[in-house]
Amino acid sequence: MRIQLISLCLLSLSLVNAQSVSFTTPRSKQPTAQKNILSGMFDRYGNPANKERAEALCSRTVQHDFSDETEEDKYVRKQRAEAVKSGFLYAWDGYKKYAYGADEIDVLNKRPKTTRNGWGATLVDSLDVLWLMGLKDEFYRARDFVANIDFSKDGGQLAKVFETNIRYVGGLLSAYELSGDQVFLRKAVELADLLMPAFDTPLGLPWQMLNITTGEGSSETQGTTRTNLAEIGTFQMEFFRLSQLTRNAKYHEAAQNVISVMLRMNPLGEGSESKYTIPGMYPLNFDMITGKFAGSTTYWGGGGDSFYEYLIKTWVLSDCMLQRDLDLWNESIQSFQRVGVARSTDGYLFPGLVDGTKFSPYVDTFTNFLPGTLGLASRIAGSETYFALAEELMEAGYSVFDKMASSLGAEAVRFVRENVSSDYTALNERARAEVDKYAISLERPYYLLRPELIESLFYMYRLTGKSIYADRVWKIWQGIQRNCRVENGYVGTANVTVDASVTGVKDTIDSTESFVFAETFLYIYLTFADQDTASLDEVVFTTEAHPLSRAFAFDGTF
Repeated sequence: MRIQLISLCLLSLSLVNAQSVSFTTPRSKQPTAQKNILSGMFDRYGNPANKERAEALCSRTVQHDFSDETEEDKYVRKQRAEAVKSGFLYAWDGYKKYAYGADEIDVLNKRPKTTRNGWGATLVDSLDVLWLMGLKDEFYRARDFVANIDFSKDGGQLAKVFETNIRYVGGLLSAYELSGDQVFLRKAVELADLLMPAFDTPLGLPWQMLNITTGEGSSETQGTTRTNLAEIGTFQMEFFRLSQLTRNAKYHEAAQNVISVMLRMNPLGEGSESKYTIPGMYPLNFDMITGKFAGSTTYWGGGGDSFYEYLIKTWVLSDCMLQRDLDLWNESIQSFQRVGVARSTDGYLFPGLVDGTKFSPYVDTFTNFLPGTLGLASRIAGSETYFALAEELMEAGYSVFDKMASSLGAEAVRFVRENVSSDYTALNERARAEVDKYAISLERPYYLLRPELIESLFYMYRLTGKSIYADRVWKIWQGIQRNCRVENGYVGTANVTVDASVTGVKDTIDSTESFVFAETFLYIYLTFADQDTASLDEVVFTTEAHPLSRAFAFDGTF
């Protein structure tokens, strides 16, 4: 057993062997705080967070006790972990050979791609994966690359602020916490400071795009001031941790201000023009200059997903002290359960689009983050009711994968609600034929190696210990092997209804974003790695699967 103790200004890590990560800083030994920060610590009624209650909730053990695992099950699990690690190394070798230090690899054409300003998105996004898989030589080689990144050079591209935060800043913070190497923290701060001009707007709401060189912001759709819920609300975790590590409140305050402005500028149901009519169900589209919702459609999938995810996960990360986040999450999940889901003709409970009183039975793969996140929240809060909801959503999400010959799920599907015949009659002939066969129609029939369904299966396995969830991850992994593995790496597949082992042809989509390495490989691997590797009792994962320590005490001060 290798023990390495690293003392940092706020963090002490105990690293037990190459794969096991334990955060052991005693809460009573946190350094004296420097500044009083109350942003987000009051509930919706102006009451301060209850520290005793927060401590009781955050000290709960949520991960299943795997001590009763049989030797046979352990052997199978470890064999699977090694197979996944081998697959990752296969893809990493292709990246090293043809695109090392580039944002992405164009696998089929064997060349690098610049998609995230040329700072090495795949490399930075994968730092914690290298560490957790015990690939230390690769990790330290990547560390040397990171030390020389020049973030002031933007690769001729505008920076997408949301993506830069979750992939780069999150990846650097996680690498710092795992290794204790100050270079990662320095680079995280350097990049975050370059992003801060995006918040220099009348209300402090961030632009979607940023010219790193000039500090000028813009919307992704030129000539507009539109953004979406996820892109304004997915800074809380990374910026909260940055403020803790630097003792500089500006990051936390910027992220919390977004929530404050959204609530202040959009009172529930006031006036005939109000777009916000269902408590906690926030419209997707947003005008970041006026602070007003620009539409009334709400959705927990693409465009909205990580906003809700960061409400509850930032609360967990804050030692359960950011009470407003918890209150908002509770309000949102209550309304979601009431109006945001519907049962399909084959008995599954799916989320959908909600616009006032209108429900649309459309669901994309991004909604699959919810079972795992809701399961985690339910275990901490002690809610069996909401854990049961998480289990139902998990079954629905997995059914989309399980029905396909490839064992892989479509990017988006449409389902038919029970007792709503118009859902079926409104479909075209092709879609009706698919519903007849699968009980869903495939709106986007491709699979781009996205991680959300795998992520939730991992959570449910770690939370319950039920092997069915791990077995499902393995089945998906085998589908990826059959349909997505090509020379030099992995790519998307164009049609999930067919399997390459039957057709003899891989219908590929040349897409291998950094999340394939950072999230998809990591969640599959962690499902089969030793269960104390990134334990859910010790870390909380960002939306990009970067584990951040839960060991920090927080009382409203930095």
